[in-house]
Amino acid sequence: MSWRLLSLFLLCLSTGCGHYGLPPSTASHGHLSLAMDAYLDDPSSYERRIAQGTNFGFVTTDAFASLKAPSVELEPDQAPRVFEEVVQVLKGNPSDAELRRAFGELRASCDADYEKACVFLKEQVQPSVILEAAAVRPMKREPRFTHTQYALIILGCRLDVDGRLRDCQVIESGPEHEAAHLIAQLSEDRYRPWMLAGHPMSRPYTVNFHPIYGSNRGPDLSTELKLEWARKRVGWSPTSTSAWTNLAAQLAIHAPDHPHYPRVLARAYAMAPEYWWIATEMAWQRVQAGQHSDALKALRPAIRRSALGEHPNPYVLETAAAAHFGLNQCTEALAQQRKAVELLPAKWPAPERERFERKLQDYQSACATSPATP
Repeated sequence: MSWRLLSLFLLCLSTGCGHYGLPPSTASHGHLSLAMDAYLDDPSSYERRIAQGTNFGFVTTDAFASLKAPSVELEPDQAPRVFEEVVQVLKGNPSDAELRRAFGELRASCDADYEKACVFLKEQVQPSVILEAAAVRPMKREPRFTHTQYALIILGCRLDVDGRLRDCQVIESGPEHEAAHLIAQLSEDRYRPWMLAGHPMSRPYTVNFHPIYGSNRGPDLSTELKLEWARKRVGWSPTSTSAWTNLAAQLAIHAPDHPHYPRVLARAYAMAPEYWWIATEMAWQRVQAGQHSDALKALRPAIRRSALGEHPNPYVLETAAAAHFGLNQCTEALAQQRKAVELLPAKWPAPERERFERKLQDYQSACATSPATP
């Protein structure tokens, strides 16, 4: 599952997937950025996918595999040397530990705006692909939860270099407890492992299982029940990254002014600083608080995502522009906001386009009368 599909998943849970069309222009920044990402993934099928509901069934994904904070941070002048050292290591016969370290250093070099590292990651990293999956057998017991379409089992595993999942640990299993049944099935699956410059390497791997009891998806939950369900998830599994990012998304969409939202977002960010949406929302909060340098640091994963070939999200660019403008970096602010305006889809709500254009005009006027910081 890509981050875009994960975003759609969170969005469906939050909207009930029964509201067709684009979000209102009055939606929060977090809601709009999630909806934009789902739209950019495939505009032609956006409404159909939103309407399909949450029955994604059995999904194996390494979407949460890289959510921990990078172990390496580099300054721009360090990145070229580190990159060349990594390339030399990869020309040999590196161990699995050396490959994982090389991957981290490549990401750190890309985060430090070294374009060669970003291009190398884009061209030389091949994500894992499932080759042979065991048939998913139905759960044995009847559900005890009224709205089981919102139940999840999440496992954290290691995808080894031989393409087998090992060391699976339960991250989330509520309200049902069928994780052991699922782990037994996963042992039969085979994957092509992650590849870095042609070398297989082990990586963390997250498995999401959505139990589907019958073909009837059941009624959509009310807003109150969706929020209650999200809170139950973090209560069942307080260490689940997925549960906290989901609760943050629920609040961003349904209750962005809730007094608990900043705390929930901060908790989700502490657990998932590499998830582009959480990173962008944290950066947006920091911009509002005048913490512009910290906002740009938080935004790095979202910026790297674009550098690696993902669709640039106008709300990520808007956030970057605001942070640069707060630092009096007019050249960067104007470039980011101009690109954000250009990338807004034609079908996006007109008030949002007008807001983006007004902000660009504001930056142009302010930058014309004040010198930029070198």
